[in-house]
Amino acid sequence: MSIATKINNSSIKLYVYCRQILPFLILGFIISMAISPTSYAAGVNHLDGLKDDVGATFGAGSDMQYYILLFEGIAGAYAYSKTKSYAALVGVPVLMMFTHFALK
Repeated sequence: MSIATKINNSSIKLYVYCRQILPFLILGFIISMAISPTSYAAGVNHLDGLKDDVGATFGAGSDMQYYILLFEGIAGAYAYSKTKSYAALVGVPVLMMFTHFALK
């Protein structure tokens, strides 16, 4: 048997096994969510204390904003050089303006 045949056979066996066990995994997940003592749907925002950190990292004037804009410019120039499409060339400034105002 070749390696490709062995890989195909084992992947088929894994697929069949996953199809058989997936309903039990989903049922177990639902039951564990239902009987868990923690408050999953109690309306408690556990990430509320991180708002200031996220705002400092990704907000206006942060370094991440400039990195994102720089990456968009480089990706747009690369896309234009590969496709020679004016849509890619015009889409870059539109995307950069959207990102600039979205991160303010």
